[in-house]
Amino acid sequence: MFRPGSLPAWSLGLCGTLVLGWMVQAGCSAGGDDKGGTGGNGSGASGLGGAGGMHFGGGSGGALACAAETFPGELVPLDLYVMLDKSSSMQDAGKWGAVDTALSTFVSSPDSAGIGVGLQFFPVQPSGAVPGACNGANANDPACGLYGPCLPGFNVCGGSFSPNDSCDPGDYDAPEIPIGVLPGAQNAVQNALLAAITAADPTGNSTPSQPAMQGAATYATSWAAAHPSHLTYIVFASDGEPTNCTSNSVAGTAAAAQAAAAATPSVKTFVIGVGTELGSLNQIAQAGGTGQAYLVDTGSNVTEQFIAALNAIRANGQCLLQIPVPAEGTPDFDHVNVRLVDPSDPSVFVTVKYVSAPAYCDPVEGGWYYDVPSDPHLIMLCPATCDEVKTGNWDIQVLLGCETVVL
Repeated sequence: MFRPGSLPAWSLGLCGTLVLGWMVQAGCSAGGDDKGGTGGNGSGASGLGGAGGMHFGGGSGGALACAAETFPGELVPLDLYVMLDKSSSMQDAGKWGAVDTALSTFVSSPDSAGIGVGLQFFPVQPSGAVPGACNGANANDPACGLYGPCLPGFNVCGGSFSPNDSCDPGDYDAPEIPIGVLPGAQNAVQNALLAAITAADPTGNSTPSQPAMQGAATYATSWAAAHPSHLTYIVFASDGEPTNCTSNSVAGTAAAAQAAAAATPSVKTFVIGVGTELGSLNQIAQAGGTGQAYLVDTGSNVTEQFIAALNAIRANGQCLLQIPVPAEGTPDFDHVNVRLVDPSDPSVFVTVKYVSAPAYCDPVEGGWYYDVPSDPHLIMLCPATCDEVKTGNWDIQVLLGCETVVL
């Protein structure tokens, strides 16, 4: 990307912003890939968009030009649903206090204002009776249901040793604190989250990761379906491997994350592991569409690392834009453009070129692409362009109506 004052000629071309809209006959000629538009053959030509920008002529004749609707780039609303492990091992090495402080700091930060946050813990109390007696000769005795296996010699279901820990995914479908926008009226959402974090104790006797993730996926995908213009993420934080319950494994937890990522709209899962030797959590993050887990080393400052992980997750929502709706009709997705504008001089801008898929993002020039090319809902910025936006040196504009500039 290029800074204001060092813009190459190609970046100042026709329709430098993201434009969705319509085309009209005008007395001007369109600029090519390496130059801006020029005035038409008629008299009274006037420049729009500053030097090198798009121009409209006032006379007769000339080629097709576009009449663009320009919109400020609006970030997609971001919602985070946190599923937090409160098994008793979270008390070790001061993990719980550090995570408590990190979450409280995050939801209280001015930087989090405007994002949605919801919260649930695991394990939770079971909604029904936990089965006890079973046939010890059959480890898979159906009498145990979700609370197996049946322990030979004891003739009891394994879940009965943790009678206060639910293995039922249905018990994790509902949040402790529903997703709400921070800070909320009179800080209501923020205060509710802070109260829940403060009141929670790490007293669970097991780590029912799979049912917890299944419940989180149910809630988050339902929320996302009801709020399709939002970006919804699950944040799954744990300090250990799954324990207890008949169906409870890293693979099963990963499968639940994968199902959420494959939903429409997609709900990706970010994983934060607190402790050592938690490489298996990467499997959950990979299945959830986010690559690798954030691993918080208890040998260093846990609070700072946990906050850094949350901030990094929040930053993932900074480079996704809503597609504006034109004043009349519906967007023509072949006539959309994005540009970065110098906030101190709107006549200076960089056209961000479209690429068909993230694999075609230029490592220097950047670009943008649609989340689903066949049915677009979001504008996604390539990493190099995203980095430019995060510097805060540019405003973003989206234009409707001009033929998309392609990389």
